Amino acid sequence: MAVTEGIGYCQGRGDKGLKMDFIDVRRAYFHAKARRRVFVQLPAEDFEPGMCGLLKKSMYGTRDAAQNWEIEYAKFMQNIGFKRGLAVPCLFNHDRLNLRVAVHGDDFTVLGEVQALDWFRIQMAKKFEVKFRGRIGPEEGDEKAIRLLNRVFQWTPEGIIVEADQRHAELIVRDMSLKRDSKGLSTPGVKLKEAQEELLPKEQATLYRANVARANYLCQDRSDIQYAVKELCRGMSAPKVEDWEKLKRLARYLVDKTRSRTMFNYQGMYQDIVVYTDTDYAGCSRTRKSTSGGVILLGSHCIKTWSSTQAVIALSSGEAEYYGLVRGAAQGIGVRSMLKEVGVDLKIRVKTDAAAAKGIATRRGMGKVRHIE
Repeated sequence: MAVTEGIGYCQGRGDKGLKMDFIDVRRAYFHAKARRRVFVQLPAEDFEPGMCGLLKKSMYGTRDAAQNWEIEYAKFMQNIGFKRGLAVPCLFNHDRLNLRVAVHGDDFTVLGEVQALDWFRIQMAKKFEVKFRGRIGPEEGDEKAIRLLNRVFQWTPEGIIVEADQRHAELIVRDMSLKRDSKGLSTPGVKLKEAQEELLPKEQATLYRANVARANYLCQDRSDIQYAVKELCRGMSAPKVEDWEKLKRLARYLVDKTRSRTMFNYQGMYQDIVVYTDTDYAGCSRTRKSTSGGVILLGSHCIKTWSSTQAVIALSSGEAEYYGLVRGAAQGIGVRSMLKEVGVDLKIRVKTDAAAAKGIATRRGMGKVRHIE
């Protein structure tokens, strides 16, 4: 949004456009009131026989601390004029000041004009103990790069670059005993011709799960490995030898591709949310389940991708493509709801290359697909 004309900046490539502020609340949970009676053992310096402490504030490690903090910051935001999102409760919009805020735990990411950002900083400092991590923007005096959740955000003359956390890729390569100068592969995964059903030893299975969990986190920012990681996740409960080979393949792909950056160029105002969908029919040789994949674009910006195994076994390629089409439409509705929370209302266009799926979607009555609910 910050680099889209009409939302984040005016004609002139963002000379006086919106800027992004990053604010961290220190010891966030201690700002939230305890909403149930929780007793704790007193520390050694305050210990008295038969005595314990009743919490007045939420303490890290207690069951409802995160929920209490959410209630606390949401009440604060609404009291200073923000409207909370219904579909995405961690998004807040201030219509009068044109401020948009996304909250992730104790991190507040704010988009707005300088005067509004300064006002919000003052309000935050009055209520919480905060650390202002930085403000990036397009003008000369603005900061140009910042790190958030180990992702690097960089503002350039062409737009904003978001770099994924390369540490996870480096650790996967290390755990698979590959050297940095090893030759990388061109694809992160392939379909194995012969299944190897032998289970991994316990220690190796633990290492497998740790690295697949790491890859699963990484693929939020890397669409190139999503399908391969999805297949690896299917073996988490009982990793087999073939799963280990797939993980090694992913590591060989990442060995010379540990860094990945996504560019969001300055662009004109977009009219629609565009969703592209596709399906790999019966791609799993063991279960004969298909895979749904898709991409969501706002203008020229890719904002979401996915790759997921379909829950049911499709009886034809047209049916599989139809399931993928429905998944894409659902994802598009989710993005539209999120954009509505910050004051942008758009229509959805879903694209597919499958004529059969389009036929099922536009048909009246059940026809030959009465088994589809």
